[in-house]
Amino acid sequence: MRYLKAAFALMFVAAVLDAPIRAEGDSIVPVQDAAFQTWLEAVRTEALERGIKAETLDIALPGIKQLVRVVKRDRNQPEVKHTYARYLKSRVSEWRKTKGAIKVRENDAVLSKAAATYGVQNRFIAAIWGVETNYGTVPLKISVFDAVATLAYDKRRAKRFRRELFATLEILDKGYARFDQLMGSWAGAMGQPQFMPENYLKYAVDLDGDGQRDIWDNKADVFGSIANYLKSYGWRNDQTWGRKVLLPEGGETSLVAKQADGVTPDRFCKAYKSMGAWRDLQDWQALGIRRLNGADLPEVTIAAALIVGDKGDGAGYLVYRNFCSLMRYNASFKYALSVGLLSDEIK
Repeated sequence: MRYLKAAFALMFVAAVLDAPIRAEGDSIVPVQDAAFQTWLEAVRTEALERGIKAETLDIALPGIKQLVRVVKRDRNQPEVKHTYARYLKSRVSEWRKTKGAIKVRENDAVLSKAAATYGVQNRFIAAIWGVETNYGTVPLKISVFDAVATLAYDKRRAKRFRRELFATLEILDKGYARFDQLMGSWAGAMGQPQFMPENYLKYAVDLDGDGQRDIWDNKADVFGSIANYLKSYGWRNDQTWGRKVLLPEGGETSLVAKQADGVTPDRFCKAYKSMGAWRDLQDWQALGIRRLNGADLPEVTIAAALIVGDKGDGAGYLVYRNFCSLMRYNASFKYALSVGLLSDEIK
């Protein structure tokens, strides 16, 4: 029984540390993967060659751990695993809709400043803020260094996350954030807008002019950075994201077409070939698509693509070029739809 209790204790500590363990006498010692440590030494060498200071590396590298749960999450992302209905119900929850409307009112001045500076409507900035971190309330508990190093060492997306690791080192090295601030999601996304380290370097802004690009605690910088990101990918504030629509009978299959079969899409949309054909709104009207209440589509000329949801639900979504900007934030139809739908509820 004593040995059984000891075994359970070891299993519990392993789960907490997220690392293999071994017993040495009466103590529990984390086991370091020798190959991972060799890999980290190569990272250190390259970082020095890139101009990262040795003092920075001494702070960041020695404590880095491989996190088993990070790899598991990477293989089981809800954008892939969940149905449209389940995903959207979770992201566009009653709590997010109610809280979002309150947050838009409470932060009107700073949201409006970000909107005016970058040409992105308040409600879309707030919707991304809501979907990403529940309006800044989600606790970020995973070391960004642990997350990106784990995924850089893993085979599946090693090249991409190796870049993220060096970007994180650069953020620390240049004093953009303290080491203790660099906590994020399982994938290494940081702060209230959940920027990846590379995107922080490219798109984070100092909207209030205090000399810091603080996406952790400064709402002006949080909102400005989200807006700057969308604007960088062609956002137009004279348009919305799209709309949920009713499909004609059999439309789930009969309306699907290749991108080449429609009009030439916006340059930021061309990469998303799985969105299929882009057609003028009036052409979709002629093909039998209607508003949710059965009424005709708006009599405007605008290119739209059709996103078909879950099989058999009879519904779809006509999306406009701004949808592609949302896709740049997270390349998932479900994610971009959740932001668009939430924005409609909190405006």
